[in-house]
Amino acid sequence: MTPALVLGCVWPVAYARYNEIHKQKQTVKNLEVALGSSSANLDFLRSQINPHFLFNALNTLYGTALQEDASRTSEGIQRLGDMMRFMLHENHQEQIKLGKELAYLHNYISLQRLRIQASDDIQIEVNIDERQCEHMIAPMLLIPFVENAFKHGISLRNRSRISITLNCDDKKIYFDVHNSVHQRPDNDPERYSLGIGLNNVRNRLDLLYPGKHELTIRQTAAEFFVHLTIEVSK
Repeated sequence: MTPALVLGCVWPVAYARYNEIHKQKQTVKNLEVALGSSSANLDFLRSQINPHFLFNALNTLYGTALQEDASRTSEGIQRLGDMMRFMLHENHQEQIKLGKELAYLHNYISLQRLRIQASDDIQIEVNIDERQCEHMIAPMLLIPFVENAFKHGISLRNRSRISITLNCDDKKIYFDVHNSVHQRPDNDPERYSLGIGLNNVRNRLDLLYPGKHELTIRQTAAEFFVHLTIEVSK
């Protein structure tokens, strides 16, 4: 076999192999870029949620302390301490027990009750059934919806209502938040912030549970509804 014939036989095979290796390297590179982007997005979204809530909680405690009620202030500080421990030890995990997320949620609601308990025109209903809720979940997925409800659903001058419901089955978590909506003054910095936190958590859900969640948000002039279903496994 002449050198030219050998080269003619070997070259197509070598060239095809070269292209295959190049494509594999490009695929790996694309996956690395996508993974890095997802991690960066998650870190960014988490950093937006946590500090915002801390300021709200501290403001709640400050208002309670001004009323010079030591027992209420003590309770608030204890609950905030539990929540800060959650942020330090659990919030940066990829998955945590749903029970820990719900404990955080209960602490948040209790802090808000301290702030509004003097008003008879504010109704807070919490129906959380933790039976069958032994699932794992990404941390800080539920709190933005509840925080949004308290931020935009509570008025100290008008009748207000918040309803929070959660239950589970073997494969899914069902979470609903329903709250009244009150028009904020033109000079209120939170007037146009309704969608910011919800957009963040929507992005997190798309990254963490692609094709495995259903998020429905509806708003009328007086009410706001959120329904979230997450498909998980024990």
